Amino acid sequence: MSLLAELRARFDELTAPPTPALAVEIASGRAAAARMDSGQVRAASRPLPASAVTASAVKANLNDAHAVALQLRALLESMGGLGAEVTLLVPDLTARVSVLDFDLLPGRADELRALAHFRLRKSLPFADEQMVLSCQRLSPTRLLVAFADRARLAEYEDCLEAAGARAAIVLPSGLACLAALPALHHGALLLRAEPGCLTSAFAWNGQPEFFRALELGAAATFDDAFPSVAFFRDRVENAPLGPATADTPWRLVTSGLAPELETRLADETPWATLQRAESTENLAVTGAVRGRFA
Repeated sequence: MSLLAELRARFDELTAPPTPALAVEIASGRAAAARMDSGQVRAASRPLPASAVTASAVKANLNDAHAVALQLRALLESMGGLGAEVTLLVPDLTARVSVLDFDLLPGRADELRALAHFRLRKSLPFADEQMVLSCQRLSPTRLLVAFADRARLAEYEDCLEAAGARAAIVLPSGLACLAALPALHHGALLLRAEPGCLTSAFAWNGQPEFFRALELGAAATFDDAFPSVAFFRDRVENAPLGPATADTPWRLVTSGLAPELETRLADETPWATLQRAESTENLAVTGAVRGRFA
């Protein structure tokens, strides 16, 4: 089962209906959609005005919701998705994702939420009562938590409804990207560059051990990416994750990085295979619909 399949929940629900066959992403500079038909993924994207979406956890995100809704509607029409329930992917900087470690996790879902809320409450960038939170148990001691300001999620959901669809599931796009990558059966570091953001996610056996969304003022640099690469190297060298083999190698998976930066990062990880993700613009929506059938 893929990571996305395990995260079949809205931010504010721990139970949810089956993952929709259609996924929509709203991102800085573009909107994208993907649909699974007869085992094949069909994906498309449309450009958005550069200033239409500004991802933020604490400020308004949609500066031109009308322009975004128009492009979303065109995508929905092309995918036969008008009136449908979809998976809605929002920018990683809009939400927050954390992997939290505890001595032992409780068994009840409401107790998991309360524990995560208690751990995170002092570091929230918005009012405590505005937090929408979802948890996913990764192990008896490790918890994956996604949370956001309710008002920020409402912006995206309202825009989607104006375009003619409804969000059944809401996820940060970086989590959906993990589900698009078949290389995660052993261990991999995903580095995904988007306008204004660098997302780093280290996954082991399809589950995240590290997730970080770094706000950028310009293109991603070596200094921006190196801390995540150093974490990757430390996990490979010191953690008992098992040796890489020809069938399950360690991988450095990149999306949207400049070629010279990829080369330099690959030099820092000679024991890992460099893999460029296909279809950078549609990576997240492709992962969202592939996760449905995993």
